[in-house]
Amino acid sequence: MSVNMVSNPRSAVLYSRWPITVIVLICLLAGVVAAAVAAARLADGRDQVAATPTTPVVKKIHALGRLEPRGTVLRISAPSGNEGARIEQMLVEEGQSVQPDDLLAVLDVADRREAAVVEAEARWHAAQAKLDQVRAGAKPGEIDAQSAMVERMDAELELARKELERARQLIAKQVLAPESLDQKQFTYDRAVLETRRAKAMLDSLREVRDVDVRLQEREVAAAAAGLRRARADLDAAQVRSNAVGKVLKIHTHAGERIGDQGVLQLGDVARMQAVAEVFEGDVQQIRIGQPAEVAVSSSGIKLTGRVEQIGLMVARKDVLSNDPVSDTDARVLEVRIELDAAMIPQVERLSNARVEVTILLEDGSTASP
Repeated sequence: MSVNMVSNPRSAVLYSRWPITVIVLICLLAGVVAAAVAAARLADGRDQVAATPTTPVVKKIHALGRLEPRGTVLRISAPSGNEGARIEQMLVEEGQSVQPDDLLAVLDVADRREAAVVEAEARWHAAQAKLDQVRAGAKPGEIDAQSAMVERMDAELELARKELERARQLIAKQVLAPESLDQKQFTYDRAVLETRRAKAMLDSLREVRDVDVRLQEREVAAAAAGLRRARADLDAAQVRSNAVGKVLKIHTHAGERIGDQGVLQLGDVARMQAVAEVFEGDVQQIRIGQPAEVAVSSSGIKLTGRVEQIGLMVARKDVLSNDPVSDTDARVLEVRIELDAAMIPQVERLSNARVEVTILLEDGSTASP
């Protein structure tokens, strides 16, 4: 057989090409089979995608922030006008709950100002009594005494008139010297003047002049103004609460002078909030009422809440991340998250704690194949 193949070169060539043809046919067949399988899988995948319900894509905004009592932490200091004053008594302790207008501390100037109030009250009472006296006029006894004086002067005047008339008659009869008439006339004229004076005095005692009343009313008003000022000075010597809250930190104790930190810090920790520093470019997507998740960085406590307030002023970041390449000069707005009431007791003691806030936006577009 080998001899025939050698002797027939054409048959040898055909024989050598036959394996190549078989291989090519096998490759083509394999390609057709693979294409069919891929097409089947693609069709099956499309059927599965069509049968699978669409899943909404929930968009989120992440931001760093801090925990803070509702209405922020209040720094309570002494009223103005007490520069250099010293705390005489501290009436509260850290952790104590207070109500508006509760007395927190008393300054060392309170005793002197209380004495000034007593003095101002005495002046006001004296001015008011004098006004009542002016309005009432003279005492009844003084009026009665002056009325009796007027009656006596009337009698003396009548007597002097009669003496003057008798002297004139005697002079006309040339019984009395003319020089005696001058003495009688002088006595009569003096009686007339004294009578007029007594009656004028009586009228003065009975009269209540409006000008006197107005003058004394002004005295009363001045005394009342002095009393109000003394009481205001006394109130300024007392440090009072202006909100509901809990004493978070006392900066000035009894015997110490009040410094730049004030007397104490107060906050409504019963209504804690998370303050998220959101990048200014993301704020347009945030709406009041959107849900939020809050994680306390130090303890891992997880909280939930809703957007309660969106800030109105852009500022620099206060809460920085641990990433050394983060943008520390970024511009942000504060977004306040009202925490769910049931979770607040876990963070009442964590004012200013660093948190990570995730704000859940409205559902976005559905997932595409």
